[in-house]
Amino acid sequence: MAHYPTKKDIQFWVLDAIEIFQSIMPPISAPYPPVYLATSKTFPEMRKSLLLQTGCKHTEEPEASIMEYIHGDLGSAILIRQNLIPDKNDEHFFWMLWHELGHFYAINSEIKNLHHYSDPGLADDSHNIAFDADGTAMSGLSEERQKQEGYWFWQEYIAEAISKHISYKYRSGRPGYHPELLDWHPQYWSGIVDKLMMLLDNTFFHYPQTIDEYCLAHYFANLLMDDFIVLYVKAAADGKLKVYDNSSQPPKIVGTAPGEIEPTCISDIEEEEFQKPLWRMKELLEKQMAKEQFWMIDEDFLLEIGSCIADMLFAKTILLSQHRFD
Repeated sequence: MAHYPTKKDIQFWVLDAIEIFQSIMPPISAPYPPVYLATSKTFPEMRKSLLLQTGCKHTEEPEASIMEYIHGDLGSAILIRQNLIPDKNDEHFFWMLWHELGHFYAINSEIKNLHHYSDPGLADDSHNIAFDADGTAMSGLSEERQKQEGYWFWQEYIAEAISKHISYKYRSGRPGYHPELLDWHPQYWSGIVDKLMMLLDNTFFHYPQTIDEYCLAHYFANLLMDDFIVLYVKAAADGKLKVYDNSSQPPKIVGTAPGEIEPTCISDIEEEEFQKPLWRMKELLEKQMAKEQFWMIDEDFLLEIGSCIADMLFAKTILLSQHRFD
C-alpha cells in the first residue's frame, strides 16, 4: 500500500529544504518566494490567483507538474500540487523543491533582466534554415532568436544544476557517503549510459520538427552536475570502468584502458551532424560551471549556447529534407 505525505509532512519538508538551500547558496537580495500547497480541487483557482498576484505572463498550465515556480513583474511564488507527490521520501521532495528554488535563485541573480527572453510571443519570424545569394543553405535564426533558444535551455538547465549542486553538498556531508569507493562493475554504470542516451534521443526525436530543449538541459545537468555521473566520466578517463569480455564462456569481467570508453554518449549519436554542436556546448558549459558563481550569465553566453542549438535545428531540418530519419 502506497504511503503519501500529509500536509503537515510537506510543510515541515518545505522549511527543511529552504533552510538547506540557504545554508549552501550565497545570500541573495530578493526575498525567497512563498510556497503554496494545492489539492486537486483547489489547484485551478489557486494557480489562477497566483498568476494575477505575481503578474506572470505564462498562463499555460505545465502538464502534470508537481511543482511550479511562478514569476512575474509583481513577485514570485512556488505552487505544489500535494496530490501529485509520488511518495513519502523527503529527499525526493527536497530535490524537486531545490529545482524550483534554482529557478528563483538564477532569475533573481541576473544583473540584467534576461528572463524577458522567455516571454510568450517574443520569437521573431526567422527560420531554422536560410539561403544565401548562391542558394547555399545555412542556419537562419536571428541573434535575438538564438539568445531566446539559449535562455529556454538555460533556465531549465541551471535550475536542475543548482538542485544537483545542493543535493551533492547535502549528501556529501553525511556519514557513509563514499561514492568514490565504487567498484565500476558494468551493472553500476550501464544504467548511466542508458539514461544519457535516452535524454539525447529524446532531445532530437521527441518532437518531429524541432529539438527538445528540456531533455537537452537535463542531459547536460546530469552529465556535468550529478555526482555519480561525474565520477563515472572520471572513471572512464582513468580506465577504471569494467566490461564483459564475451570472447570467453561464460563471459568474464575485464578492465578497460584510460579513454577506451567515451562516456558522454555524444559519439554514439548516429547523426554526426548533431555531434559537433553538442561537443561545443559541453565545452561552454564546463567553463561556465567552473566559475564560482556558475549561475551568473550574460547575453554573450546566451548567444553562444543558442548558436549551438541553432546549429542542431539547422542540422535536423536538413536531415528531414534528406529523409535521413523518420
